[in-house]
Amino acid sequence: MSFTYDTTTDIGKVRFAIGDVTSGTGIKPDGTNLSDEEIQLLLTREGSWGAAAAACCETLAVWFARVVNIGVGPRREDLGAIRQAYADQAARLRLQYGGGGVAHGFSASTIRVDGYSQDVASDAVTPALNTVDVGTPTKYGSRVIYVIT
Repeated sequence: MSFTYDTTTDIGKVRFAIGDVTSGTGIKPDGTNLSDEEIQLLLTREGSWGAAAAACCETLAVWFARVVNIGVGPRREDLGAIRQAYADQAARLRLQYGGGGVAHGFSASTIRVDGYSQDVASDAVTPALNTVDVGTPTKYGSRVIYVIT
C-alpha cells in the first residue's frame, strides 16, 4: 500500500482534511496511515475530495468504535472520544461538502385514468354500467372482457 502527500492532488487534499499527513504516524487505530488506494476508493465512490474526507472520518469512527478504552493506574486513554471526534468531523464535512454514499435509483409514477383520477376530468371517462365476458382468448392466454356502457 502506498502513501503520498501532495496537496495539489485529491488524495493529498483528503489527507490534509483528515490530518493524515505524515508517513509512518498514521491515524488508524493501529498507528498506520490510510493508503492511497483506500482514499482513492472513497474518492471514486463519493465523487469529490470533500465528501471522500467525510467518508474517511466515518470509516475511522467505525474502526475506533472497535477499540476499547485503556486504563492503567492513573493513566487513561479514552479511545471512545477519538471515535466521537471522527464522527463529529465527518458530520461537519458532510454539511460542508455533501455526499453520503452510493444511493442510486429511479422513480416511476403511474397515471390513473378512470372516474376517480385527478389527471383526467371525470366527465372525460364514461362509467361502466355492466360487463360481458365473451370468452375470447388472446395471444396472452387471457380472456377478453367487453365493457358495455
